[in-house]
Amino acid sequence: MENKIKTLAFIIIAILTSHANANSNDDLFHNANSAYDSGNYEQAVAGYGKIIDEGYESWELYYNLGNAYYRMGETGLCILNYERALRLAPGKKTIVENLDLARSKTVDNIEVLPRMFLVEWAHAVASITTPKGWRSIIIILTILTCAAATLFFSAKNYRLRKYMFVIGSLLIVFIIFSSVNAAISVRNRTIKNEAIVTDPMVVVKGSPDHKGIDKFILHEGTKVTINDRQDEWWQIEIADGKNGWINSGAEII
Repeated sequence: MENKIKTLAFIIIAILTSHANANSNDDLFHNANSAYDSGNYEQAVAGYGKIIDEGYESWELYYNLGNAYYRMGETGLCILNYERALRLAPGKKTIVENLDLARSKTVDNIEVLPRMFLVEWAHAVASITTPKGWRSIIIILTILTCAAATLFFSAKNYRLRKYMFVIGSLLIVFIIFSSVNAAISVRNRTIKNEAIVTDPMVVVKGSPDHKGIDKFILHEGTKVTINDRQDEWWQIEIADGKNGWINSGAEII
């Protein structure tokens, strides 16, 4: 009996603590927004950053943080947080528009190598919604498939059975299609192989060594793909195919 009471007390304390933390973060978010509206962008950044440091995240939080950095002229950090917001809310129009605006402020004019149409199309479709959204679609399609199967096996009318068979088959195809897109969406959201240059300038080396040859220079706001890691060095590649090594000046999205 005593153990049950202790367990119940622990659960109640956990719930109250969680509720208190949520209220605290709501207050921080409100205060940060007020600071932003007042033009105190450094205070706003500090407020949003504190919430993130406590382990909370949302697209609104990263989006507002990006806006604050934009007002401060921190293009790299602005783009970094817009990209993080976009991962949590794929295709969100306001994020995409502000991200494009911030990218127009960058120095590096990199010609993007074209990707195969099917690859480009697959990523575009997967970005229509979040992994949670794809799961909801799969659940709905599964319920409809079960309903079609039930009608198929219970109906005595041949035409109705034929229709249910066709509909059920199409629904199964859609379930497979949605499952593939859900997997791509999860991968795009969780994989940590992309970064944004946040320093004003970064020298890309030919080898993971400070004494390596200088290959080219990147400026803040440029997006890079991380292909390999060696101690504190990253082997990065930019959109035009150029690659090299850096050991600082960029943050993972």
